[in-house]
Formats: sequence, structure tokens, C-alpha cells
Amino acid sequence: MGEYATRISDGEHIKIGTCEEMFYLRYEDRYKVRKMAGSLDAGRTLGLYWRLPYPDEDGILPGDYRDHARGERLVKMLPKDAQGWQGHEDFAPADMDPGIMQMHNESGLLLNVKCYHGARLPDCSPDVQAHWNGKSWFLELSSLKNRADGRVVPVVHCRFCREAWSFEWADVMPYLNGEMAKRLAVYAK
Repeated sequence: MGEYATRISDGEHIKIGTCEEMFYLRYEDRYKVRKMAGSLDAGRTLGLYWRLPYPDEDGILPGDYRDHARGERLVKMLPKDAQGWQGHEDFAPADMDPGIMQMHNESGLLLNVKCYHGARLPDCSPDVQAHWNGKSWFLELSSLKNRADGRVVPVVHCRFCREAWSFEWADVMPYLNGEMAKRLAVYAK
């Protein structure tokens, strides 16, 4: 179900999200819109998932954001070694419940495969084999969630199967970098 609001700055009717996911509204912009009949009140509703405050979107009005599924890679930069090479460590907590990815081929073949979020490959049968073909990061910061206790917490999802989890700021802050780390530090206090 789509959620809509009126943008206060110009009176435009805009889409702000779908159900509890505010794909087109940042948490700090929740009072820049007014509730429309049949939609939730973004300024008062708890338990919503909010768009991250990407610096390159600062000039864009609420409701006008394009990529609704955008996430922020969680990567900790490691100290440089003696040769000046700097490694990195992706966010990868242990014991995360698996999700499901659906794979398809134009022949009509459709497979449901367990997603272990980059921790390991799925178990296979003799007819199906699994391999990495260049491995990418899996987990990324996807949104912020305002909780009933008044806190705003980070939500991390697998960018492939979309399984999501709430974390504490202490878990994810070491993996945020640059301007995004500065912007989100206000919620970590």
C-alpha cells in the first residue's frame, strides 16, 4: 500500500513510501510533509523505516528521491601496511538467519537458494553446484527505524535477498565512513 503526503514547501502531493518503508522521506524531513487522508502521519508514526540522509541528495525535495532501494556499504578501513596498502573489512556479524534468493533463467528454470549473506555458499545437490564468481559485499545499511522508546536505530539488510535486521549504533558506526558517518553519529549518542 502506497503512503502519500502533501509537501509543505510547495503543496505537492507526493509518495513518501510503501507501508512502513519511507523510501522517499528522510527521518529529519518527517515534519516537512503533511498527512493525507488514507495515509500514515509521518511525523507521529513509530516503527517506520526511513531513507538514509545521502549527502549527494541534499538538494532534492522529500518525495523526489529516485533510487528507492539504495543502501550504504558498511566497510571498516584498516590501517595501512608497510607498503602503504590499506585493507578493509566488511560488516559481517556471525549467526544471521539465512534469507532466500530466487534465481531464474530464460529457459524457465527457477531456483530458490538460501542466502547466507556472504558468510558461506549454500549446500547443493549433485545436480546443482554453487561457486563464487567474484565475491561482492552483501550487507549494507538500508534505513533508520524510529522505535517506541524514542531511539532511532540502524537497519542493515542483505542487498541480494533483502533480509533485514536492526542493530545498535556501536555495531555499525566503525563501518561507516566520511560524511555519512558524521550525519548518523547524531543518532548514535
